[in-house]
Amino acid sequence: MSDITLSSGIRQNLLALQNTSNDLNTTQEQLATGKKVNTAFDNPTSYFTSQSLTNRSNDLSALLDQIGQAQQTLNAANDGLTGLTSLLEQALSTAQQAQQATTGTVTYSGTQTGSAIVADTTQAVSTTSFASAVSASTASVQTKSTFDSAGIGQLTSGDTLTYSLAGTTVTATFGAATDTTTNTFSNVAGLISVLQSGTGASGNLSAVASITNVGGNVQVLGDDLTHNLTTSATSTNLTAGNFTSNTSAATLGDALTISDGEGHTSSFYYVAANAVSASDTFTSSANLVSAISGSNLGSTVTATVPSSGANNGKLVLSSPDGAITVGGAFGNTDLGLSSTAYKNNYNSTLAGLAADSTLTIQVGTDAVNTLTFGTGNGQISTLAGLNSALSAIGDISASVNSQGKIVLAPTSSNIVTIGGTAGTVSSLGFSSGVTTPTATVVTPSSTRATLQSNYNALLTQIDQLAGDSSYNGVNLLAGNNLTVNFNENGTSGLTIGGVNFSSSGLGLSAISGNGFQDNTNIASTETAINNAITNVRAQTETFGTNSSTISTRQTFETNLINTLQTGASNLVLADQNQASANLLTEQTQQQLEISALSIANQADQSVLKLFG
Repeated sequence: MSDITLSSGIRQNLLALQNTSNDLNTTQEQLATGKKVNTAFDNPTSYFTSQSLTNRSNDLSALLDQIGQAQQTLNAANDGLTGLTSLLEQALSTAQQAQQATTGTVTYSGTQTGSAIVADTTQAVSTTSFASAVSASTASVQTKSTFDSAGIGQLTSGDTLTYSLAGTTVTATFGAATDTTTNTFSNVAGLISVLQSGTGASGNLSAVASITNVGGNVQVLGDDLTHNLTTSATSTNLTAGNFTSNTSAATLGDALTISDGEGHTSSFYYVAANAVSASDTFTSSANLVSAISGSNLGSTVTATVPSSGANNGKLVLSSPDGAITVGGAFGNTDLGLSSTAYKNNYNSTLAGLAADSTLTIQVGTDAVNTLTFGTGNGQISTLAGLNSALSAIGDISASVNSQGKIVLAPTSSNIVTIGGTAGTVSSLGFSSGVTTPTATVVTPSSTRATLQSNYNALLTQIDQLAGDSSYNGVNLLAGNNLTVNFNENGTSGLTIGGVNFSSSGLGLSAISGNGFQDNTNIASTETAINNAITNVRAQTETFGTNSSTISTRQTFETNLINTLQTGASNLVLADQNQASANLLTEQTQQQLEISALSIANQADQSVLKLFG
């Protein structure tokens, strides 16, 4: 074959045809594989760069599964935290119900009792007996009218009786029967009913007078000491004495005037009439005591007339922690009381305490209650003031007992701290320091016992729920850690620390014995539950942040894989449109080159014809 020599034209056309055939094969391969670089021989740089990008993309794709599993582990932990929050809230509600439930019989040791403090009630005692004072006093006179039963028989139908007092007028008409709607009467009882009815055009005389049946007679007695009663009758048959009026004019006699330390003042008048109807009047010591009690002094001044002892028969006025001022001729002259104000400015025991000195009482971590002694504004100088200050302390039973001693009785097992000015604390019979009461349950509350059992059952549920919050062998609520890698060589990642959220890990413990019978224990339990709820909510936020981070990285990894795959493809993938166009061009070129080669062959064949 080496002896065969091709002509220049044929060889040139054959070479062109070979090149076109090679290009055609290459184009057909690109169309068949979709790639312009199929081997390293096609383009070493693009081939190996694309291979590297594809390998990294594959490695990251494998990591996406791990990241997705980590997200599910976090979701399981978050579901557990949601359940724990609900159980903790139930536990808190249970404890609160127990605290509000009626307590059983519980006693607390550590009651402290101070020294006795004498009573400090202000007193005013008359120098003479009440009976002597009345005999020496000038009586007030009430206006009075009497209509006797005999007068009824002297009336004829249509006769009228008119009574007028302090602006109130009533006209009664005699008739066959009593009818209060027309102010008609037929007997003594009927007349009284008419005078009290206030019907028709008449007023109610009983509003300004006392109307009574005295021995079958109608007696009208004025209710005040400043107005006179006037009467008139139309009957001409009434004889003298059957209808009397204004036997004497109303007059004011001796009065007893009393004022308290709060600005209340009342005057009480002695009246000679046996029947007492006017306000603030009296005929006996019992009347006076009743009148004082019913006046505006009733809550501040107490009146008594002892029937024995040093004050037998005398009027005794007393007021707790206040002033009493006595006036009026009956008080100053007849009873021998002084018009000077009676006042006990200082309790004899409390007077010995240093001014501005204090006694402090604190229960548990509650606010400190400070009692300040002295005569200044808001300071304590009397037993009554001390009682008031002690009663305002709400976290311990503090009071002065019947022996005048301060008693501090614990109402819970909270520690009681006594402090203040050393001399004052000692004088009141206490010692500075801390006392820890012990609760003794005498009769437990069945309701609280049931709620305690329910609470302990909830702690068991908390333990079980925390233990069940695992995923694929990892439990973030049982102390397991979770590590998530974000790149193929492990240099980028996130480690999520687990927590121990069992009941003990949350700082909660089962309540034993009679724990829920004592409010202090319940309050401590509530504090622990609230702390646990706070920790669970904080951990929920932490896991939420971790979940957001993982989601962000998951999105980033997905986008990065797409970028790597796109880049790798761009390096090796063929442009199908261009390859299709190239194929058509190369096929055309091949046809043309075959035609050219045929023409060249025909030229050579024409030479052979010369030798034919």
